[in-house]
Amino acid sequence: MKRLLFATAGLLTIGVSGLPLIGSISSPALVSVAQAAETEQTATFDVPSMTCALCPVTVRKAMEAVEGVREVEVNFDARTAIVVFDPAKTTIEAIATASANAGYPAVVRG
Repeated sequence: MKRLLFATAGLLTIGVSGLPLIGSISSPALVSVAQAAETEQTATFDVPSMTCALCPVTVRKAMEAVEGVREVEVNFDARTAIVVFDPAKTTIEAIATASANAGYPAVVRG
């Protein structure tokens, strides 16, 4: 019973006193995430040659392998790939080339 009481008291003390510390630690991380979001771009690619269930997996892996690509969402039914990337590290052309090199030519919309 005493151990439970001490553990509970310790957690309450840590929780209350640690709150400002956690807030000050996470602020730089939040700023960093916000800055990254400001520099990222999103592009939608048409990938008309996807014809089977494995095609989207291949396209996604090829595009994700490009340095600077953060996220790839492939829609088989729409034959599209939405890519979030850092334009300071890669280009739309490099992403399209990676897909084409995997056997699935991609053309950016717009």
